[in-house]
Amino acid sequence: MKAAAIAGMVLTVFVPGFGQESPDLLFHTQTPLDISIHLSIKQIKKSNGDSSWISDKLYYHNITGQNDSIKVDLKSRGHFRLNDCYYPPLWIKIDKEAAKGTVFDGNKKLKLVLPCYNHKGHDALVSKEYLCYKLCEMITPYAFRTRLVNVDLTEQREKQNKNFKLKGILIEDLDKAAKRFDAKVEKLNITPRALQDTSALRFYMFQLLIANTDWSTTAQHNAKLIHQRSGNYISLAYDFDMSGLVNAPYSFVALAGETVLPIENVKERLYRGYCRAPGVTEFVRNELLAKEKMLLSIPDLLKGELDDREIKDVKAYLGDFFDILRDDFLFRNNILDKCRALD
Repeated sequence: MKAAAIAGMVLTVFVPGFGQESPDLLFHTQTPLDISIHLSIKQIKKSNGDSSWISDKLYYHNITGQNDSIKVDLKSRGHFRLNDCYYPPLWIKIDKEAAKGTVFDGNKKLKLVLPCYNHKGHDALVSKEYLCYKLCEMITPYAFRTRLVNVDLTEQREKQNKNFKLKGILIEDLDKAAKRFDAKVEKLNITPRALQDTSALRFYMFQLLIANTDWSTTAQHNAKLIHQRSGNYISLAYDFDMSGLVNAPYSFVALAGETVLPIENVKERLYRGYCRAPGVTEFVRNELLAKEKMLLSIPDLLKGELDDREIKDVKAYLGDFFDILRDDFLFRNNILDKCRALD
């Protein structure tokens, strides 16, 4: 299946919103957007406070393919990547009036994911993390919208500026995502039992698919909580660079609180989901198996971004997950016997 067809399928079928809303031009297509920013990395890394926004301009190709610019405010965000990486992850705040009529219309705030380091293969790591977001959209309707970007970054230095060509990911703001789901954002910590069971199981299975253990729905670590008007509590997953699918050179096996997880590297899959009723678990299992062919076609989105061998390896890695789902013994041994008790 061609990448363009897959992109359309992801956007129009598996990312439903609630109610009627105008198309979001930014996320309506998955063709990488060309953007350009000029900033001092040293200065931006200090702007992690609540009000420490730095005014700047974002240059981009508009819907007619012409160079254009828009006034934005930038700020660093995150924890590990902010402290340990060369390129800081960014918040981008856009004035509502300035965005009207542009590709950013309707987006007041965005996250920009950048590579950690400027070393060989850094673009491939970003592309693989983008793939994780697309897989998530296929598994659950409760997912962030994303778009790959080509970033022309000029680092402002005291003596001589330096230019970098990078891949990045634009991620929609949590408040905007919550609105799509007829929900509000919640900051409180809740017990796993409070989460809507089907959506929670999809969340857990997705994390197993990409071999990610670096999350907690209880502490809202790499998971955001929304509360729907219908009463459901839902977790939205994000930040997948520590997953086995991405397999970043700086990744490490996350701690579960003070507990060391029983795996030696991030490529090893470990189910960290909570136990749910057998009927619900079997429903989600069969739902995923029905989507196997579709999910295994998603890496083709990255043709041109990854070489054919890497895409083949990614597909094989994802295929191992479906081998677990299909086989009753493997499913019990790797999932049912590993799930955590709700109480």
